Amino acid sequence: MATVTGLLPKTGSEAEWNAAFYRLEDYFRALRLVNKVQQSQIILGLLESAAARHALDPAEDPTVLAMQEARTAMDHWFEGIFGPREQLSVVGLISLLAVDTAEKWPLTFPTGEIPVELRRDLLESGVRAGPNLQVSSMTPRPIDVGSLLDPIPLSDTLNWAGRGLAIFAVVILAVVSIFVFLIKG
Repeated sequence: MATVTGLLPKTGSEAEWNAAFYRLEDYFRALRLVNKVQQSQIILGLLESAAARHALDPAEDPTVLAMQEARTAMDHWFEGIFGPREQLSVVGLISLLAVDTAEKWPLTFPTGEIPVELRRDLLESGVRAGPNLQVSSMTPRPIDVGSLLDPIPLSDTLNWAGRGLAIFAVVILAVVSIFVFLIKG
């Protein structure tokens, strides 16, 4: 791993480069890379590459350039494991999280030499695309709501015990209402 002594971009503001740093920090934290020293070294290396690109085109946003550098570096690392393939970033990121790479091999992710066990676990993580989309041939029909819109008679919903309980509740409510009215009145 190359040692970065400092980062002093010739273009862009300090606020823009700080925002790029924080975005990369959040990105690697989301990938569970929590070793701050390693994280900072990786981020400074990526920011150095982004600063070189920014010097060529100062109109570009440093945060966008830094994230592009991160994605390119991650894709290069994934390609060393999975080889060139379609949706390399998606397969790689899901595999990383599935086998908990940052926890088990913290110093190899995402810059170091890839141990045999890590390569095996990532390849066996089982990330595969789902079935292909197939067009169905359903013909439109009116929605059948059946008896949902038919009124239900109250006598069918309450049996005799339920009716007695409802009558009792109404009587109690009436007595309490009269009592409150007389006290306040």
